[in-house]
Amino acid sequence: MTITLNHKSQTIEALSTLRDLLNQLSISDKGIAIAQNNCVVSRACWDTTQIQENDTITIIQATQGG
Repeated sequence: MTITLNHKSQTIEALSTLRDLLNQLSISDKGIAIAQNNCVVSRACWDTTQIQENDTITIIQATQGG
């Protein structure tokens, strides 16, 4: 299925959860936040939150700096 991930079109496996998406993209869950259709999703819900065709997913990585 096709989604928009961080403003770019991305094809992922059907019936994926947010946790599945991280695994498919080899992204560590440390220091990140995820929004689905402009709503932040609690880390506790990543295993059960299903991604739908044409969803917009934003993954934000915390960075250090000064």
